[in-house]
Amino acid sequence: MTWMIGGKRIGSALISRQRYLGDIVMATVVLDVLRRGDPGMRLGFLCENQYGAVLSGQDGLDDLHLLDLKRKGKDARARGPAEPYPIKSKHGQNGPNLHKGQGTAGMIKTLRACRYDLVVDLFFNPFSALLFRLTGIPHRIGGTPKWRRWLYTDTVCLTDPQVEETGLEQLAPGGLGEHLCRLAPLFHAETELPFLSWLDREWGTGNILPRLSPTTPRESTTKALRGVGVKNGRGFLLLAPGATWPSKEWPVERWRELIRLLLPKVSLPLVLLLPPNRPELWSVLAEDIPAGQGGALPVQPLPEALDVIGRSSGLVTVDGGTLHAGVGLGRPTLGLFGPTDPEIWFPYQGAGPFRVLAEAPHCHPCDLHECEEFICLPRLKAEKVASAILTMLSEMVPLAEPPDDHD
Repeated sequence: MTWMIGGKRIGSALISRQRYLGDIVMATVVLDVLRRGDPGMRLGFLCENQYGAVLSGQDGLDDLHLLDLKRKGKDARARGPAEPYPIKSKHGQNGPNLHKGQGTAGMIKTLRACRYDLVVDLFFNPFSALLFRLTGIPHRIGGTPKWRRWLYTDTVCLTDPQVEETGLEQLAPGGLGEHLCRLAPLFHAETELPFLSWLDREWGTGNILPRLSPTTPRESTTKALRGVGVKNGRGFLLLAPGATWPSKEWPVERWRELIRLLLPKVSLPLVLLLPPNRPELWSVLAEDIPAGQGGALPVQPLPEALDVIGRSSGLVTVDGGTLHAGVGLGRPTLGLFGPTDPEIWFPYQGAGPFRVLAEAPHCHPCDLHECEEFICLPRLKAEKVASAILTMLSEMVPLAEPPDDHD
């Protein structure tokens, strides 16, 4: 089977989403769709070095390129220190070849040597637009109407007529469709269909979801879970309260109320996954969990955090990367939303054991990182969240079982 663009065969493609965790998870739909259309295609992915753990074991991915950038500014400070991905240059038989820790010049040299036929840039900021222009990759797809569109050979936006006239929004709503629409210039040779028509034929009324390959159990994760009373390394309800921005945080007092409501009703241990930025704000929640019924894990590096999520029986968290990782790993996931639009950033409800709760005051959605009024998330009551959790745990079946503990 063959993908084509401009009448030429595409034998290899690079997908790029530099950051962030949630966006990279959502970008896996592009990898899976391309692979389904051409199982023999060589696929690469480029992201920043600290996110390498997300796709390091991804099946169906041939090469993972990790870009080493020293970013500054408010955004970088809010997310905490960027830890490099600690792994050898080749993952092994069950994952892609790793090209890690490369700066801009080294990345350009590597990508030139890889001789990709196509790059699909899902970030398309000025840096990435120029980076891929310098690689000499002949076909470059971006998604911006701004000046840098001239650095791409094709640009596609959701508002383009060729996209709006299709059923993409129903098939892949929100951010998923935002990623997949970039593939509109492709043509599937065997079916003689343009990409969007091929996608509708292949999936029909089905759901396209992000997918992460199951995590490999880590001894360090098993030890950390034992420290909070999870003796067999699995079978617990995971609470991840932290967010990068204050406007996405459900207040501490609401989490405390939730824990008190859940303790007499949930037989599973309650485990807290603390964020790397400001963990002390949330560690106080462990005081409300009796010994033997769970507790707070130490701050986990990204590989271990993904392992924890993959072992859980269910996940409750706010809008952010942890939320998308839960969906990608097939865990029953409840998302608590504030200023952002769930239809865009939680396009999963009804497609699996995934639920979202959000209040919508007059100002919603605002997408603000900081808000003086901040009424959306505080209005979300603990009783409503507890009820949704109990329903999710009693009625929903996980998409995939957590990996066995081999420790």
